[in-house]
Amino acid sequence: MVKAKLNVGFVATLSGRWPRERPQKLQTLYGDWAERELTGVNVCRYPEIVTNTDEAAACADWLRAHQADVVLLVIGAFTGDDVSCKLSQELGKPILLWATHEAPFVRQERLWANAMCSAMMNNAAVKRIGGECYPVYGDLDEPEVTGQIKTMITALSAKKKLANTSLGLLGYRPTAFYNCAFDELAIRRLFGIRMEGTELKLVFDRMARLDAGAVHADMDKVRAQFGLDKLPRLPDEDRNLSEENLENHSRTYLALKELIPEFGYDYCTIKCWPEMGAVKCQPCGVLSRLADDGISVICEGDVDAGIGTIIAREMTGQPTFVADMINMDRQANTLTFWHCGNAPLSLYDMSDGLELRNHPLIGNGSAFWGVLKPGKVTVVRASVIDGQYHLVVLRGEAVPTKRNTRGTMVNVRVARPVEEVTRDIFDKGIAHHYSLVWADIGDAVVQLGRLLHIPVIEL
Repeated sequence: MVKAKLNVGFVATLSGRWPRERPQKLQTLYGDWAERELTGVNVCRYPEIVTNTDEAAACADWLRAHQADVVLLVIGAFTGDDVSCKLSQELGKPILLWATHEAPFVRQERLWANAMCSAMMNNAAVKRIGGECYPVYGDLDEPEVTGQIKTMITALSAKKKLANTSLGLLGYRPTAFYNCAFDELAIRRLFGIRMEGTELKLVFDRMARLDAGAVHADMDKVRAQFGLDKLPRLPDEDRNLSEENLENHSRTYLALKELIPEFGYDYCTIKCWPEMGAVKCQPCGVLSRLADDGISVICEGDVDAGIGTIIAREMTGQPTFVADMINMDRQANTLTFWHCGNAPLSLYDMSDGLELRNHPLIGNGSAFWGVLKPGKVTVVRASVIDGQYHLVVLRGEAVPTKRNTRGTMVNVRVARPVEEVTRDIFDKGIAHHYSLVWADIGDAVVQLGRLLHIPVIEL
């Protein structure tokens, strides 16, 4: 994962003629909430309430010194748009503008906040001068409102992490997989991801040079962890994990675990066939183990599907399953996601069993055969449509699944009729790999697209 953290500058404001008691209370309550609830980011609280442009200039200097990436501005009471415009122009950073409900009305008393009007005014002014402003209206005790704040912070954090991501390309794309081609410079421009290539020969060379004792120790560990000696033999002998394929599994695992950090890659794609299959080290099972070690390697060299993995993992901290969509069930309204056996081990539903076998299609290398656990799921990928990058998101729920073929699979129930979902995929020309994460991040992905100015397709 990427180490860069989002720095959130917290500021409370009012115009000078408005009473300060309420803004001071909000400065404390909302600042405490931000520090407590906005996890995974750094919250920098400006100590003074900002009331005019001179104070906004001083605030901007302070936020710049603290390397603020976004300003969380709470309107303590009505604030003229000169303050937000000054912060926007001085910093060039987005403003997340939080306006609270009006204080309780009293017939013969004045307004104490007028925050909604102020938010409309400030939002319009910042946008008219070319700044970024994202208003949210409501109070701290409203989960929907605080959820909007958290969602936006998650999206902003992901944007920063994408811009600091190093993606290693271990080989290019597999033969006859045009859909795994990608536009490296467009990805750098739109997402900020930088890429470097490493030839598979370096992986093979490292595999050959590994200490034999370390290799056999890993083989013994795998044999014991997954009960290889107790697995029933299958009639097709090429489906049973041979001693040669087990050794190649361990060599591939140890080599990648050494090389990827050495090259400084945060994520990788790998051309997992035909070369790796030809030398009997198809790496599906290796990718499963690496994912739970914190090393995400996207199979079949699919960079655009890998962007979905990067987004999902940076938003949640959880590994993903990169898969094909292979079936739909109209009656259950489920879509079946399957791949050769590369899912993170932490995602498997052990109630249906888990077997480490040969690759389910090619018959060599290693792959896990099993089903994945139930739970909320978000499907994410980038996809080039009509020459333009889009983000694709699908929300659903993984349901209890029984394996009915070799490899790894899970059935996901979706809200829309499955015929409509698949028809959209066909009509729009969305590519065939999908990154699944066991979390509900659909809203955050939509916001990320908005921040990156990339169209989002919600299936």
